[in-house]
Amino acid sequence: MKVRKLDDGVSLVSGSLFSGGGVGDVGIEWGAKVPVLAACELVPSRAALIRSNFPGTKVFEGDVWKLQDSYVDYFHSKLNGRRPWLLTLSPPCQGMSSNGAGRISAAIRQGKRPEEDERNRLILPGINVLEQLQPDWFILENVRRMENTIIRNEKDEPENILDCLSRRLHPLGYSIRANVLDFRAYGVPHHRSRLITIGCRIPSQVKEHCPVKSVYSKELSPFHSTPTHGSAGKPPFVSLRQAIGGLPSLDARDRLVDPDDPYHCVPKWNDKQYFWMEHTPEGQTAFENDRCPDCGELSKDRTSTSCSCGFPLPRPQVSKGRETRLVRGFRSSYRRMRWDKPGGTLTMNSGVISSDLKGHPEQNRVLSIREIILLSTLQNPLWQKTFSFEGIKYGRMKEEETFSKKLIREVIGESIPPLAMLRIVERLTELDGRF
Repeated sequence: MKVRKLDDGVSLVSGSLFSGGGVGDVGIEWGAKVPVLAACELVPSRAALIRSNFPGTKVFEGDVWKLQDSYVDYFHSKLNGRRPWLLTLSPPCQGMSSNGAGRISAAIRQGKRPEEDERNRLILPGINVLEQLQPDWFILENVRRMENTIIRNEKDEPENILDCLSRRLHPLGYSIRANVLDFRAYGVPHHRSRLITIGCRIPSQVKEHCPVKSVYSKELSPFHSTPTHGSAGKPPFVSLRQAIGGLPSLDARDRLVDPDDPYHCVPKWNDKQYFWMEHTPEGQTAFENDRCPDCGELSKDRTSTSCSCGFPLPRPQVSKGRETRLVRGFRSSYRRMRWDKPGGTLTMNSGVISSDLKGHPEQNRVLSIREIILLSTLQNPLWQKTFSFEGIKYGRMKEEETFSKKLIREVIGESIPPLAMLRIVERLTELDGRF
């Protein structure tokens, strides 16, 4: 691999914390040509993914609280006093996301969970590493709610995460900016908005873009990439049809896998799910199905589960004893995507039709493994390599299976798309001025 270098011939290196299996690192090492010297990952299967796809990366597997000093020492030993060019941090987001916050709040009310979500505090060992290594740049990626997340800081005091970051890193010469980026605007063919916080300690850049008290802004900062799609004078967002429209048809009842591509596979639906979704038009949810499949009558009652003729309506419903009612849930559940728009947000539950916006636009199924790999940009001609999931055991796998479907859906659902990471890093190389 051709490695990016500074004018003085020094090769750039990066490091990642909470690496998520190395999906985002694809954009850094394979895309921007900045090798990932070391990664820290808690989950064994994800650590194995990094080792498999980045053989030159030192993987620290385990709790970052316990491994942070070893991680720092490794950089010091390899760089001989130099600083890494970039560190990326993607701490777990379940405690910050709107979905995670709702579940946690409910659990607290039931007395099942302490009020503080310890996952939110994982930013603290990340800040410790930043303080000790002082990279030229850092990228902190998380859900947009992070701007308002309060944690118990190193002083055991409540503090906003971004305020904590600024308080500890501004004295070290950093200028920090945070913006919410919609990755559709950078050519990613699915909807995904994340808070991207960028810190820089290159003196020329810090002088031009001085530290500010409030690092979050709705206006695009000079550290963040200009959108490439979806705005005036730019190409439109990449649609679902453009990204996956040429793949063979599948069916959640009769054709679960493409015989020529084991990754182009989908989970089986039960008869009820299939009935509800086969009558659901593109872009709509099964909760909106108002025509009786038997007699053709339209139902004006959105709460009804059956037609006046007695035939069940194709709406998500559940029976308990003699009572039948609609399934309780968001009206984005049991919904089909649209061909002419980017896909819905890829989540860990991308294979579950009852989850948020997971239905294929016209075929009776969710998106296949191959399709989410394509939509995530993990499979892209830019990389000139294939990211491998082969041989890593995770979840329930049949004896003949060589890859874990559960692992792929979970890793992609939690990771920054590699193309988005590449666009972010390309902006940093433009600003750096030392190439």
